[in-house]
Amino acid sequence: MTALREIRHHPKELTLAAYAAGNLDEARAVVVASHVSACGACRTAVRDFEAVGGACLLSIEPVAMNNSALDSFWARAGRQERASRPVSTRAANDFSLDASHPLAVYLKDGVDAIEWRAVAPGVAQRVIPAEGYRPGVLRLLKLAPGVRVPRHTHGDEELTLILRGSYVDEVGEFAEGDLADLDGDVWHGPVATGDKPCICLIATSAPLKFATLFGRVFQPFFGL
Repeated sequence: MTALREIRHHPKELTLAAYAAGNLDEARAVVVASHVSACGACRTAVRDFEAVGGACLLSIEPVAMNNSALDSFWARAGRQERASRPVSTRAANDFSLDASHPLAVYLKDGVDAIEWRAVAPGVAQRVIPAEGYRPGVLRLLKLAPGVRVPRHTHGDEELTLILRGSYVDEVGEFAEGDLADLDGDVWHGPVATGDKPCICLIATSAPLKFATLFGRVFQPFFGL
């Protein structure tokens, strides 16, 4: 993802602070990291939060760590291998990443090797393993131009980053680089705009709550 426009929608300050402190689940951390990699303002905010956290740590009396602490951490968090080659091209899936992108490590076979699963006419998704040590679901969602996601809210927080294309909903207009940081107080039904598919990177920690009977009946088949 290369942001060629002014990014207008950003994570909430509390989300950025939690990211800087390492308190987000892996799925949400990947989405925030992907946004931060393209957004100078949010990179600055994260650095500021990290500086505050570092100052707080310096004021705490040091405590010796258990000899097995590092092994215990890796057992809980899991080890991730860095991508060994660029994950690039803008062919079949109409978007590109390079090896430095936070999502690249999860797509080791490249963007064009993504196996999309159709969940509704004009809607496809790919769930990406990102278990970490806190619950969370990471997925890529692709909407054909003009397709609307049924109106819904969220059982918990949802982070949606636009990798390619754009959509509009009750919150506003979202395009490449924008991030929607939503919770259960927001109802919306995004519609893909423009003449190319809208591809989003989404992190959720609970199933969506659809407003319509159609959405609720078919939710198990959608997998959303």
